[in-house]
Amino acid sequence: MTKRVFFQIHWFLGITAGIVLALMGVTGATMSFEDEITEALTPRLFAPGVPSGVDLSPDRLIARIESDHPGYYVARLDWEAARDRSHAVRLLASEGRGRMQGQVDRATGRWLGEPAGAGFFHLMDELHRWLALPGGGNGIGRQITAFSAISLIFFALSGLYLRWPRQALDWRAWMVLDLRKTGRNLWRALHVVIGTWVLLFYLLSALTGLWWSYDWYRQGVLYALTGKAGGEEGRRESKKDEVAPRPAIDPAWTAFRSATGDTYVWFRITRPAPAQPMKAISFDARPAGARHLRQTDRYSYDPNTIALKKRDLYDRRPLGTIITQSMYELHRGAFFGLPGRIALLLTSLTMPLFTITGYLLYLSRRRRKREAKALEAGIALPAGAGPGDLLIAYASQTGTAEIRARNAALALAQGGVRAQVVPVGKLTPTLLAESQRLLLVVSTYGEGEPPDMARGFASRLLSGAGPDLGHLHYGILALGDREYPDFCAFGHRVDDWLRAAGATKLFPLIAMDHGDQAAERQWDAALHDLGAAEARRGQTVIPFTAWTLVSRHMLNPHSDALKAFHLQFEPTAAMDGAWEAGDIVEAQPCNAPEAVDALLVAQARDADLIDLPASLRDHLMTAMLPDAGHPITAEAARALRPLPVREYSAASITADGTLDLVIRQVRGEDGRLGVGSGWLTAHLPVGATTLLRVRPNPGFRADPGQGGAPLILIGNGTGIAGLRAHLRAQAHDGHKGHWLLFGERTRRHESFFDDELSVWIADGTLARLDRSFSRDEDCGRYVQDMLPDAASTLIDWVDRGATILVCGSLEGMAQGVHEGLARILGEATLEHLAEDGRYRRDVY
Repeated sequence: MTKRVFFQIHWFLGITAGIVLALMGVTGATMSFEDEITEALTPRLFAPGVPSGVDLSPDRLIARIESDHPGYYVARLDWEAARDRSHAVRLLASEGRGRMQGQVDRATGRWLGEPAGAGFFHLMDELHRWLALPGGGNGIGRQITAFSAISLIFFALSGLYLRWPRQALDWRAWMVLDLRKTGRNLWRALHVVIGTWVLLFYLLSALTGLWWSYDWYRQGVLYALTGKAGGEEGRRESKKDEVAPRPAIDPAWTAFRSATGDTYVWFRITRPAPAQPMKAISFDARPAGARHLRQTDRYSYDPNTIALKKRDLYDRRPLGTIITQSMYELHRGAFFGLPGRIALLLTSLTMPLFTITGYLLYLSRRRRKREAKALEAGIALPAGAGPGDLLIAYASQTGTAEIRARNAALALAQGGVRAQVVPVGKLTPTLLAESQRLLLVVSTYGEGEPPDMARGFASRLLSGAGPDLGHLHYGILALGDREYPDFCAFGHRVDDWLRAAGATKLFPLIAMDHGDQAAERQWDAALHDLGAAEARRGQTVIPFTAWTLVSRHMLNPHSDALKAFHLQFEPTAAMDGAWEAGDIVEAQPCNAPEAVDALLVAQARDADLIDLPASLRDHLMTAMLPDAGHPITAEAARALRPLPVREYSAASITADGTLDLVIRQVRGEDGRLGVGSGWLTAHLPVGATTLLRVRPNPGFRADPGQGGAPLILIGNGTGIAGLRAHLRAQAHDGHKGHWLLFGERTRRHESFFDDELSVWIADGTLARLDRSFSRDEDCGRYVQDMLPDAASTLIDWVDRGATILVCGSLEGMAQGVHEGLARILGEATLEHLAEDGRYRRDVY
């Protein structure tokens, strides 16, 4: 929760103060080397050569300058010891805010003029300090820049907190920038990694910049560093037009130069306004080799007796005093010498980078939210539909529950009921408290487990005492497989939790298996009672279409393991749509032709069955055959249950031109091939057609918002199919730098798709390939056993935005990988990754 609050404030300040900070960064960088630039533009102005006459004394020089500029007084004279250089002088108007700054001839006092670019740098200064808005230092511009400086402090500290890596002591997790990333992930990497590089410099700039923004801040820093607050020393009230007496400077100057000799190379003489008396004549002197302009000693003389009142040497000052007197030099980095100035220049120039990447990330986030809302809506809601009529939550592993949830929302909306669809991970006690009616469409995964995306929901809510939901009415559609003993166990678990919390059922729990027509009718009736439109069930069911088997290649011909095949299909007609990496291929299998023929021959011996229709064989090819010796009539044949659909991971993408599958043969206890694998790998001839359909599987698709972020692909056996599809998609889109960890039995016989993997390693699509072979003596380990050795790299990849995709067998591999990831990343992290779509599994 704390991170979310900081994140919201971080991006809100970013879109409000970002442009101002970018402007302040550019203008600050522009002024970093103002003196060097102006002198380079007009070198003769600063170094006109050694004059023929002697130098004027300070009093004579000041008198000459002021006589040439009536209405102005010399407020500051910068005296150069080297005689080939001119002096710098600042003139202020006796009345008003006029100011002149330029160079004067040291021997005559003649005004030489302003340096080239002075007007430009003056504008940069005003933009930097108060955006050149009216009112100057007292206007709104100063408040805006001060607010932006405070925002910069928050950006630096909150950004550090938000990106804190798990391996905080690993410098690579903090400092390494991976330029292989693209899109949103590259923007984020630039934002956070370079932000870490410049963090201390930005804090320095902001904390020192506030010195000129707020008097309370300046006084507080002074007191903290020196133990005393700054006063208004030297300031005295005087009557208008009154001129205070000006003591002569020359006597003190002579005494000072006589005492210091050639120790110093530069001097500054400052004079107050005419209305303010000079209680002391002070000279700030900088020695040769000084690190910055404020590294000066100060000598103060009594104007009446010319006695030295105070000698304030830089090296003897307390550190706090040095800092407060060098705030400008700290602000521009010069306090640390030339390297510090260069560092502040470069870091100031990067400020627009954070504004640009921040806006790109913000716009990307807005776009993803709009896309999510569009996906949730699915259709235009009917007029008059009330807000929040119904909340539908889904827990899906392969996408079936999500599709059914969105179909239900569409059907309800067509009947005038507004329904909001969310994943169960978004269900919070607050959202449940605000909802009156709730539909849940939840799948059960594996041995009674919740889908990956619902693990966080299960651990946060279902594991403890639930909130009081006495106001809530709910209904559950539980999806599962009757072949498992814990049929729809997660749905029943959610049902028990809601009943214990006091919620009231809208209808009894509906437990649905594949092709369960009775459960389908119950679900239709439940939706109708809730207001769904008649015969308008939402998204059309994807039909089976005919595909031609064009290639079938055995992947492990000499292995003693069950045979695995690579199959390629082409559509018999123009395709309507496309599929993506991660999608599921559903096959309508057929029985072995010889099994059907044997059954028919056996049945034909019965005289009563001689008149069986000729179409019976076609019907029996797709039906569950009765036991041998069971008589078949035409009516009994029509009553046979159809063969269940078999699901496989797509091993290709639409751009490949073929729909590829990787299927391992399955054999029963009697040695016969399984129905699905037998039909596709043995009985279906190459060149013949069969019925297939591709079903979207949002639960295993790579998030398009990741924009080419690295994938960590983990699997075994025929799980190479789903991982291969993702790699082909990444290679097709030009996204490189992924990592595959894959396990099989033997290197010699089960190095599936070795040629393709070699090409992807060579062209960079795969940055890393780790293989394990459980039956080889030199390896002897499973894919999950490789994770501990790669723990630090795995953490680093996840911190860089990688998505983890796991494909393969649920028993053994998937559970072992999950437990290994949990030990490395933490169970809570895995739950968050699953809810964010960065940990996805397609396991069976």
